[in-house]
Amino acid sequence: MTEQQLREEMVQIGASLFSRGYATGSAGNLSLLLPDGNLLATPTGACLGELQAQRLSVVTLQGEWISGDKPSKEVTFHRAVYLHNPACKAIVHLHSHYLTALSCLQGLGHCCKVSDEAAF
Repeated sequence: MTEQQLREEMVQIGASLFSRGYATGSAGNLSLLLPDGNLLATPTGACLGELQAQRLSVVTLQGEWISGDKPSKEVTFHRAVYLHNPACKAIVHLHSHYLTALSCLQGLGHCCKVSDEAAF
């Protein structure tokens, strides 16, 4: 896929996640690795339901902001995941209401625990 096609797909995915209630307001971030090795990410304060392809941020894996709107502060976390796991090509980072509520429950057994590996 070309960079423009990847930008358009990220916009569509963001809109889909937002319309299904997986993301509200400016909570959550998306990123993916571009064919040139740079990172395409959602900008700071962006609503996933209102992304614009031309405004998405491009950042090097070393953290240099190349183009687009200012990247989200979460891009540092995304960069670390890509650098430590070369098999990772895209990240969807959401703050689902249901999972946030679930994480607040006390007394969850091991059957409900998310393993450390799942985070990366």
